[in-house]
Formats: sequence, C-alpha cells, structure tokens
Amino acid sequence: LVNSAGSLALIRFFIGMAGSSFVMAQFWPSRMFSREISGAANGIVGGWGNLGGAWTQVFMGTILFPAFERYYDGDSEKSWRTICVIPAAMAFLFGLALPFIADDAPLGDYSEMKKKGTMDRIFFTTSLRSGATRNTWILFIQYASCFGVELVMNNASVL
Repeated sequence: LVNSAGSLALIRFFIGMAGSSFVMAQFWPSRMFSREISGAANGIVGGWGNLGGAWTQVFMGTILFPAFERYYDGDSEKSWRTICVIPAAMAFLFGLALPFIADDAPLGDYSEMKKKGTMDRIFFTTSLRSGATRNTWILFIQYASCFGVELVMNNASVL
C-alpha cells in the first residue's frame, strides 16, 4: 500500500480520521447521560475504547499474525500488512451499522424529538462559539501532543 511519501500521508490521514472517532465517543455519553454522571460515563467509554485497542493489538499479534504467516509461507511482512486490514474492515462495518442499531439520545432519535418539540434547536454557530474559548484550544493542543505518543507506544508494543 505504501511506496511513496504521498501514499504514506494518505494512509496516515485515514488513520487520523479513524482515531478522531474518539472525540465523537466522548461527545455521545455527554449527551446520553445527565451532567452529574457524564464524567464517569466518559471515563468508562474512554477506558473501554483503550481496552478495545489493546485487545486488538494482542489479537492481531498472537492469533492473526501466526495464522497469516502460515498462510503466506512464512512471509512475515506480507502477513503483518494483511492482518491490519481486518480490524479496519470490522470498524468500518460497525460504523455503517451503528446508525441503524442505536438511538441518538436516551429519549429517542433527534428527528422524532424535534417533531415532538422535546428537543431544542441546535445551531452550528453554537459549536463555533464553544471552539473559540481558550480552554478548548489548550485541551486540543494537549490531546494532539499526547495522541502521537500513544500511537508510537502502540506501534512499539507490537514489536
């Protein structure tokens, strides 16, 4: 897949897009749970997300890699590159299914709540205003800095 700087940048872009799903996973519990317990819910979601990533690394390294290495007659490079597609495909398929198997909020879907008048209208400018605060940018920089370290550690742990 990667044989030039451009293709590496493209692959890293898609890996970053997949990694950004963490932000949505943190937003969703904040909307699903009351203010009093949303912090605990976000912590649990983040912990389970990291557990899933760690389990995927272990599963790929201990089960999939040896199986594919036998399949490819000992070609470890081809085996490793091939098994990386499996979790990506599973995540993609789950992402396609999620809108059909989950509610938007505890009270139901947003479209139904808007029709019933039980949900306030949310404007795009409200989101822009929250992105203009200094605290938001401090957290953005901190997370951007630590996520790169997390990727390096995940990659190094497999070796």
